[in-house]
This record gives sequence, structure tokens and C-alpha cells, in this order.
Amino acid sequence: MHRRTLLSTAAAAVAVAGGTAGCVGSSEVVATVQRSVSVRPGQGWIEELPDVSDPGGAIRYRAKADRPFDVYFFASEESFMFYDTYTDGDEPALTPNGDGDVSASAEEVAEDTYVAETHDGGARQPIDDSGPYYFVVDHSGYRGENQPRSEQPSPLDVFVDLTVTRRKLI
Repeated sequence: MHRRTLLSTAAAAVAVAGGTAGCVGSSEVVATVQRSVSVRPGQGWIEELPDVSDPGGAIRYRAKADRPFDVYFFASEESFMFYDTYTDGDEPALTPNGDGDVSASAEEVAEDTYVAETHDGGARQPIDDSGPYYFVVDHSGYRGENQPRSEQPSPLDVFVDLTVTRRKLI
């Protein structure tokens, strides 16, 4: 009898804790990509992402290739247009580097293996600005970083694991 009371009390405590955790809020996935992409030299692979600023959102990604590359996260259409101007072959007035908390240069983690990911080992990074947002895997040498190699560079194959979430208040 004592064991039944103890078990039912424990089950009630778990139910209450689980119910209260839901009131604080949870996240819903609004965009996800998990696939290999091919990026032509002088270009970028671009994924337009929905606005998750209200009540708040986050991004997490990990991109992996056999050569250096850059990832840019533009939190405004205006800053993205400078990048777009550059990859169209024109000289933009500015070359913004995107959101510094999300954008990253791929680092060599093993021989012929380069990884770019959200800071702190791929932790989710909050998105505070209103969207739309532009996630770019760059193979153009934008900002003079990670220029495509050789005079006849080949496409860059990158595996992208990207998730964007929006906070839900319950």
C-alpha cells in the first residue's frame, strides 16, 4: 500500500512538472535543411528563412566540406542585397559580414574536412532582428575570405544541417 502511494505521488509530481514546463514555452521548427548542396564558384547557396522574431526564434547549423568556405547570415534584406550585388559581378558600396553571432568561416577539423557551425559547438543562436533572413554558404570569395582555389575552381559540395525554430508561448 505504501508503495502505491509513493508511486502515485511521484507520477503526479512528474505530471505537474511536465505541465508547468509547457507553460513556459516550447519551440516549433519552422525551417530545416539536411542535405548536400553544390555551390558554383563565384556564387553562394542561399536559403531564405521566415521571420521568427515574434516572440523569438533561434538558428542552429553545421556545414561541412572538403575545402574552406564561409557562411553568412544576413538578418535584413538590405545587407543581403550587398552580397547579391557582389555575386552578380558588380562592386557593392559595402560588404557587410552578416550577423557576427551566426556567420562563420569554416575551420579545418581534420585533413580535408572543414566545418562551419553556430558558435559554442553548434548551439542554437537567438535571432533578435525581424526577417526575412538569408542563410548563405559562400564560394565566391566575398569580403576576400576563402577565395575559390585555382583558376578553374570546381563547385563546392557542402553538407548543410540547418534548423530554425520559433518560440511558442503556451
